[in-house]
Amino acid sequence: MKIIFNFLLSISIFFISCKGDNKNEIITPVYSASLQITVMRENTSHVLKPLSGVTVYLFLTDNDRTQNQNIKFTGTVNDSGKISFNKLPDDYYFILASHATYGIKKSETATPNNSVSYEEIDY
Repeated sequence: MKIIFNFLLSISIFFISCKGDNKNEIITPVYSASLQITVMRENTSHVLKPLSGVTVYLFLTDNDRTQNQNIKFTGTVNDSGKISFNKLPDDYYFILASHATYGIKKSETATPNNSVSYEEIDY
């Protein structure tokens, strides 16, 4: 019984150790960057207040942002003027914020892996 157990254990260890040698194995990366955007507007008292109703678009190139093509991520800020994009790839993003009344604002930022990037857009 002990011999059979040791034999099965040896085979199991062999197959586990050989698993990573498959060159056709597909490895899916785990993205861990986050981008938190806050959108603000100066009121009549010259105080910045959160602005809601802003749609935010993320692009990988300035040309894509200019042409409004190949949008990678999009969302609308909440009543607190905030939006978060989570599990982003490590990349550089060109940001376009659009509001029906106040128009368009542009920004850009990097999102390194294992980090949170913060961006404020002021109207």
